[in-house]
Amino acid sequence: MTSAQRAVFPVDAHVHFYSMERVGVSLEAAAENFRRVSGHSQRWVGAVLLVESSGERVFERLFDAGQVGGWTFIPVAQEPETVVALSAGRRILVVCGRQVRCVDGLEVLALGTQETFPDGESLEQTVDRVAASGAVVSIPWGFGKWMGQRGRQVRRLFEQRSVDSVYVGDSGGRVQGLRVPRIIRDAQEAGLRVLPGTDPFPCGSDHERIGSFGFIADIVPDEEGPWASLRGWLESLGSSPDAYGHTLGPARFVYNQVAIRLHKMTGRKDAG
Repeated sequence: MTSAQRAVFPVDAHVHFYSMERVGVSLEAAAENFRRVSGHSQRWVGAVLLVESSGERVFERLFDAGQVGGWTFIPVAQEPETVVALSAGRRILVVCGRQVRCVDGLEVLALGTQETFPDGESLEQTVDRVAASGAVVSIPWGFGKWMGQRGRQVRRLFEQRSVDSVYVGDSGGRVQGLRVPRIIRDAQEAGLRVLPGTDPFPCGSDHERIGSFGFIADIVPDEEGPWASLRGWLESLGSSPDAYGHTLGPARFVYNQVAIRLHKMTGRKDAG
């Protein structure tokens, strides 16, 4: 395939729907953001990699619902962790995954699985457990979480693990204009691959960011095994995939940090 014919398949590698009520609007936002990257001529407009926490089970409910918010969900027979969302000729790949909280507040993403994992274990234990399940392991950046002792834990993990065993999760929730965190830059220079994603918050209109920050896969997903083809492409890379999109402006960043703290203080639950 020549550069002019290169496939453009955008992927947001860190997505939450939080509730069934948010699914339709989240996919509409994702479709619009993906179209800005992939154009309007492709059948597949992009992929969202869900990472549901222990309180979320939206993905499983999509199978029973069949249709939500104008989107129809078609299970992939050979991939129980995958559905295809259809609406007005648009196709978005939705891949189930988990977000696992470690004892120290760090997180591990298990991409491409419906298996559940216990919260509250150490970072190393959680990574080992997710890796043993066969899921893709990604360690997501979080504001304030990669500093001090926890930052040293993350750096040590990246130094000790092979480049094929763990990915580095960049986040669209960072402040635009600031440099990519040093731990991410150092890990990438050491050969680890970076998977960007929006990591939307469960409050306000933050779902509108879904699809606006991610990476571009140079593939057309296989109809019978779309997640397998995407995962295989990722594992074949010798470096990080090309990233696209932008992070948050300073004002939006501050707004989001205040909003999420208020959201937590009210004790609201957006889990599906």
